[in-house]
Amino acid sequence: LSQNFPNPFNPATSIEFYLPQAEHAVLEIYNMLGQRVNTLVDENVAAGYKSVVWEGQDYSGKAVSSGIYFYRLSTETKEIIKRMLLIK
Repeated sequence: LSQNFPNPFNPATSIEFYLPQAEHAVLEIYNMLGQRVNTLVDENVAAGYKSVVWEGQDYSGKAVSSGIYFYRLSTETKEIIKRMLLIK
């Protein structure tokens, strides 16, 4: 799981990750309270590099507020969490 770029961001940021083998992957965004804001990936992903764009929106498509957010990549073998900053 790479650091998102740009960081800080407004209005969108890219998140990249690499899987050495095909497996189920879940990429989720959380706020500072630990509440899930959005799920960007929840599917079987082929081996290799994957890039996803988050446009600072929640599940309903509503823009989220400025602040620190966490993104978590979970696979069958790993879980990695990183931090990002949204500035408006």
